[in-house]
Amino acid sequence: MADNDNNDKIDQIIPELLAKSLKIVNGGAIDIDMERQSALRIEIDKNEERISINFIHPAIIHIPELLKTAKEFSHQLTDNGLTLSFLRKGKEAITLGKKAHPTLSKLITRSDDIQVDSVRESIKLGRDLKK
Repeated sequence: MADNDNNDKIDQIIPELLAKSLKIVNGGAIDIDMERQSALRIEIDKNEERISINFIHPAIIHIPELLKTAKEFSHQLTDNGLTLSFLRKGKEAITLGKKAHPTLSKLITRSDDIQVDSVRESIKLGRDLKK
C-alpha cells in the first residue's frame, strides 16, 4: 500500500517539476535527427510563453504513451503560465496549458487545459507514434 502512495506522489511531482523547469528556459530550438532524417523540432518562445514540439517524421519516434499524463501535465503548465503545442509535420494537433481553449475537446479530455487543434492531425500523430 505504501508503494502505491509513493508512486502517486511521484506521478504528481513529475509534471510539476517538468513544467517549472521549462519555465526557466529563455528560448531557442532543438532539432533532433534520427536515422539520418529530421525527426523532431522543439522550439521555445519565451515571449509567447509557448513550447512547440513538431513531429516532422513521427514514424521513427517510438513513444507509445506520449500523452498518458497529459491532464496533470497540462494543468501544471497552466499553473506556470506555459503552453505546449504538439505539431505533426508543421500542422498544429494538440495544445496543452495556458493558451489551450478547448471547446468540443473538453468533452473528451475533461480538462480546460487541453485543446485538440485538429482532430485529423491528432489522429494521424497518434497513428504515426504507434508505428
